[in-house]
Amino acid sequence: MTGSMHYTRESCAIAGCAKSALSGHTRCWEHVDNRQAFLDALHPEALAGTWLAGVDLSGRDLEGADFSGARLSGACLAGAKLRGANLRETFLDGADLRGADCTDADLEFAVLGGADVSGACFKNANLQRANLVGTRGRRADFSGANLYYARPGNADLEEAVFDGANIERTIFRHANLKGATLRGARGTANFENAVLEDVRR
Repeated sequence: MTGSMHYTRESCAIAGCAKSALSGHTRCWEHVDNRQAFLDALHPEALAGTWLAGVDLSGRDLEGADFSGARLSGACLAGAKLRGANLRETFLDGADLRGADCTDADLEFAVLGGADVSGACFKNANLQRANLVGTRGRRADFSGANLYYARPGNADLEEAVFDGANIERTIFRHANLKGATLRGARGTANFENAVLEDVRR
């Protein structure tokens, strides 16, 4: 799979399937017959703007990959290495990022609504204006991350770490921050109706 994979919307070739085909393929992930071959053909430098909804990229080394503007809705990235990856404006809604390493990644304007980032590492990541509504992120590490105007409303962030993070204008409305740590966190955030039991500052 060489060259650009920028997405042109097409339906899955399987009759009766309402899902969209993956970039560089005629079928959606559910109906790809040789998934390993598809994954092996992915090039980290040619993933921007691609449609990869539902794909299983768990445990893969994607350090520095450019997924900017890509559609990874419902994808599995559990345990993936995404250090320094470009995930700017990427759709990760409903994705599984449990235990993923997103250190230094750029997730500005990314959509992670309903995603599971439990135990994931976002140290020094750029999450400015990211949509984290309803995200599950227990014990996730946001140390030093830039969460300016991020929106983790209704998120489950129990025991998450925000030490040294920029939380200026971050909207934690109705979020569960029980046992979270915010030592050295900078800025004024919105904690309206958030659970702040045992928060450590």
